[in-house]
Parts: sequence; C-alpha cells; structure tokens
Amino acid sequence: MEVTNFSPIIPQPYPWLIICDGKDQERQTLVNISDNHFKSMTMPEMRNKSICTSTKEWLVLKDLDSMDLCLLNLTSKEVVQLPRLESTIRMDICILSSPESESIHDCHVMFIDGLTFYFCQPGDKKFSERVFEFDLEGRLMWIPTATMFRGKVYFLTIISEGPNELFTAEFVNSSLHFTKFTSKNLPVPLPPEIVDYLVESRGELLFIQKMRGGWNFNKILGFSIFRMDFSSQMWVQVNNIRGQTIFLSQPYGLKHKAISCFAREKEIRKNSIYFTKCSDRYIYIFDLEDHSISKSLSCPIVSKHNSRLDWVMIP
Repeated sequence: MEVTNFSPIIPQPYPWLIICDGKDQERQTLVNISDNHFKSMTMPEMRNKSICTSTKEWLVLKDLDSMDLCLLNLTSKEVVQLPRLESTIRMDICILSSPESESIHDCHVMFIDGLTFYFCQPGDKKFSERVFEFDLEGRLMWIPTATMFRGKVYFLTIISEGPNELFTAEFVNSSLHFTKFTSKNLPVPLPPEIVDYLVESRGELLFIQKMRGGWNFNKILGFSIFRMDFSSQMWVQVNNIRGQTIFLSQPYGLKHKAISCFAREKEIRKNSIYFTKCSDRYIYIFDLEDHSISKSLSCPIVSKHNSRLDWVMIP
C-alpha cells in the first residue's frame, strides 16, 4: 500500500475500511481494499468519537467520554446533533434507517439495550423508548443482533430453554410496533462461542454465525450462513452467496455490524467474508468454498493496539 494525498471521499460499490487511531482517535485512515491504497487525514468531526453504525454516507458517532451523539455526513462533513442518552444505557445495538427523502431528518436512529428500544429522529429533543415485552414464563431473553430490511427492523431473540425467534419493529408515526415473525429452526448456540449477525443481501435476509474459540475467544474457527425462506418462514443453510461479499465489523462496546455488496471488482473476493477483530489492524478473509482464512495488513502506519476498524459503505 502507499499513502495518497487527501482527496474527497468518493462513492464506490464496496465498503471503505475506516481506521481511527491516535491518542484521542484524532487520525482517520481510509483503506481502499480494491487497489491497496490508503490515505490518512484528520477529521475534527470524528476526533474522540466511535462509529456506532452507518447508512449511505451518514455515520452515527458517539463521544468516547460522554453520551453525546451526532450524525456525520462523510462527503459533505455536515454534522447533525442528536439527543443524549442516559449514561446507564449500554447501546448494545445501533440502527440507522435510510431516509425516505433526501433529508436526513426523515431517518430514524435506534439503540437497543437489553430489551429496551430507544429511538428518535434528527431534530427531536429526546429519545423515545419502548420495552419489548412478550410472555416468557420466567425465561431469560436477549437480542443478539438486528438490521434494517425492507423498511423494518428485523431482530433475533434468543430465549433460554426455548427456540430462537425472529421479530420485526416498524416505525408508525412516532411509535414503534413489534410483530412476531416466527421461524424457530435456527441451531441452538453451542461451544465454541457463537456471534450472530443479520444482514440484507441482494434483497434477501441472511443470518450469520461466527464461531469463536481459543483463549479469550479471539480465534475465529469459521462461519455458518442461513437464508430466510419467506415462503416457509424457515432458515435455510447456504454455502454460496451468489457472488456477494460480506463485510463484518467488530466495534468497541457495540454488537457486531454487517454489510453485503456484489463483488464487481476482480480484486474483491466473491463468496467470502471480510472481517476484523478488536485491538487488531489486520483484514481477515473467510472463503465460503474451501473454509480457509487468510489475512493481510490493512495499513502499516496505524497503531497496533489502539486502532478502531469499521467498514463504511458510501454508495
């Protein structure tokens, strides 16, 4: 790789890898994985911030020392402030819906903490909240992953001593409505530890299980992918994602995020999963055909131990 001079961030049909590092996360390095070039810059809007999630060119940013939140447009550098959340909220999962018009004020920002959904639109003075409640007969439930799909938030629930199930959350005016989608045929997580992802891929809903093992569960053993068959409401395991490539982020303090795109460039490996690890500056690639895992150094100039890596799509 080589350093290029600063230039505007341009759209491309696959994600940019954004690496934030430095004492106060003051440096941003953008890596183009297609031509193996990177460029470093200082964006004051991202200083001391973590990326919660992204949609199109918009990022949801959280201050590392407070609960201050904002939206940042990577191409125009426009910043839109969001209401603050209480410091006790964990922000396990973050969702940013695509605006129905060209105005970012039409989108919704959502955080999920346990079984509580916090949501707002830019311009709101505070977050609304809605608790996800179903009769569990005393059993423990948690939400490991969620994603936007067909204009709704799809989220997976895992219930102790019960089946995994799929639900939807839909914005209706200023409220949030839950609907049970069913589908109970997902395999129950067993050792080694499983990390779950939901992602939209070419009009389909995919469920991905990342299998971890070794000391501190930092070794990636492999992946399983399931496609939702909406006609039967069943998950179907697949070994081919039809030329797609999936990019998985592992941000600090949040559940994991996923992006899917069609690999048009020959340098982007099809039917593969690109993923990153915490406190690690390497890009890892899992091949769905032979189940091999390879790695490459994302950028030699970034910190080895204090870097935050995120995949961001700018269509």
